[in-house]
Amino acid sequence: MKKIAKLSLIAAIAITGFTTTAFAADSLSEAFTNGKLKGEVKSYYFAQTFDSPTTKDSSIWANGGMLNYVTDSYNGLILGATFQTSQIASIDDESAKTAGSMDAQGSVLSESYLQYTYDKTTFKGGRQFISTPLLAGSGSRLIKESFEGYLLVNSDIPDTTLVAGVVTKYQTRTDKSTYSDNVAAVDFQTNGTGEPGNFNTIKNGGVKTLYVKNTSIPNLTVQGQYAKVNDVLSAIYADAKYTVNIDIKPYVALQYFDTNYDIAGLKNNSLYGVKAGFNISGLDLFAGYTSADNSSSDAAVFRGIGQGAYANYTTTTKTAGVDAFSAGTDAWQIGAGYKIGDLKSKLRFTQFDKLAANSDLDETTLNLEYKFSKELKAQIDYSILDYENNTKDATDLRTRLIYSF
Repeated sequence: MKKIAKLSLIAAIAITGFTTTAFAADSLSEAFTNGKLKGEVKSYYFAQTFDSPTTKDSSIWANGGMLNYVTDSYNGLILGATFQTSQIASIDDESAKTAGSMDAQGSVLSESYLQYTYDKTTFKGGRQFISTPLLAGSGSRLIKESFEGYLLVNSDIPDTTLVAGVVTKYQTRTDKSTYSDNVAAVDFQTNGTGEPGNFNTIKNGGVKTLYVKNTSIPNLTVQGQYAKVNDVLSAIYADAKYTVNIDIKPYVALQYFDTNYDIAGLKNNSLYGVKAGFNISGLDLFAGYTSADNSSSDAAVFRGIGQGAYANYTTTTKTAGVDAFSAGTDAWQIGAGYKIGDLKSKLRFTQFDKLAANSDLDETTLNLEYKFSKELKAQIDYSILDYENNTKDATDLRTRLIYSF
């Protein structure tokens, strides 16, 4: 199948997190006049090959980007909005392998929020990008995932950030996106037509969450998050990373996921992970291990909502390391990263040892990024999937050209 569409390039960069300004406006009109406009123009080409005789190779070229506007602060009040667009230049995808990720033709208002700050407390409500361990939107495709929610952030406690609130909707990459490990919590659209993702309702009033991050102990960062969807599940995530303050910057990190299901037939499950690494002569070397409890043979550990919610220490590019959350799975990863001038590289090898017969996976991932200038960069990701079941073997190539302004 081939589809050719008119090329349209509109773009922008979104502001993530909570924004403050050094100079507040004296009036509401001045707040708009002094607002900041940023953007990105993007061109992405993705290609996949498959060993399965029933799955056709796939390729897609899409262009577009994001445009973001944030007002200056007026009495602590800020308004922000981000517009995203995706236009398909060409596509060859008979097996519809990009329907839920890249094949989106159209535009969407992904951010539209009100933010108010008083002293050390900030409220942010509306459509917004969120990035926490259990709630995180992915930006690896042309359309960056977003959420609709209402969050309070407080920093009264020294070296501590607290976030509490409720997130009621989740915007996917396309209106055909459906993720099996999120269907219990999200009402995904089932009649998509190939446009950017809609804001899908998170069930039973949304996900209630509490997040905390603390850096009060030198060289130690600790964070944790609680998330609950009524009558569906409750989840806890925690991690700690300690870095030794010497030249090679050795570190060790521990993490823990715990899931309690409120759905009949699903048993509770948990996952723990450990990671260590150091830097020698500019070379970052690291290794990670995760293990999911094998006492719950029919339930995976809940990783969170959003395709950016992969905090596991065995995450990858193509599969994101989702197999690590399957019950009884042990996963190992070794990797290295190196920067030469304006070229950054990372190489990872990850092995997923699953309980189910003939389902193990070895995944090799290469990530490259080159900055031509402060505004222009190119990225290449290449993944090789080597399954115990050879008919599932595949390769995945992703190229991106991004201009920021």
